[in-house]
Amino acid sequence: MVTIESIVIGIVFIIIQLYALTIVERSPIGEQKLLSLSGGVAIAYVFIYILPTLHGKQEKLGGSLALDTELYFLGLLGLLVYFSVYSFAETNAATQLKEQTVYMVQVSFFMVYSFIISYVVFSSDVQRVESLFYGLAISLHFIGLSYHLGKEHHRLHQNRGRYMLAGATLFGAIAGIFGPSSGLFVESMIAFSSGAMLFNVISKELPVEKNAHLPTFLISALVYAATMIALKAFFNW
Repeated sequence: MVTIESIVIGIVFIIIQLYALTIVERSPIGEQKLLSLSGGVAIAYVFIYILPTLHGKQEKLGGSLALDTELYFLGLLGLLVYFSVYSFAETNAATQLKEQTVYMVQVSFFMVYSFIISYVVFSSDVQRVESLFYGLAISLHFIGLSYHLGKEHHRLHQNRGRYMLAGATLFGAIAGIFGPSSGLFVESMIAFSSGAMLFNVISKELPVEKNAHLPTFLISALVYAATMIALKAFFNW
């Protein structure tokens, strides 16, 4: 379903994929605080929304399949896949390859990730305050991911990668609007992306000591979590 909210969120997602480096580097609150803000909101989003959603989807499957942990397994698979992507870039084999080859491997997987995340957001039936609130978390998540990818491979990312990520995000939004919004296929994508997001947030968006602004990180995580809990209770999300 196409709404004004979904159109706004889609445009914001694409702008972020294209200009994440510029957004962070020119942030009025500073690079350090913005990344800490992004990390705080992202980790709260994972624990207050992503994990409960995954649990709810698994419970809905009930006894329809052989086990009661199918979606959790897909979440684990998502985590392992993206751990492998990051690990590959640090291996001796990768150091012997051209930077472009290593980058293209990474950006290809993040195109898939961006497509899935965008599909899940746009195929959901959330509207108005809920969609904008969740859209904020994903926007900050995309800022962190695109920034780190661009920082490590600046020339390749600016010349090619950011457009590939923006394209994947756009196609994910279109597919989410016109594709199925429920069923095992969608639930499987939610599960896989949940594991991938959990790893990406913990490995890349939790600020390391030298780059962290601890008060910003803690306040953003607690405020976002408390606000989400209150809104979920008030609106019965």
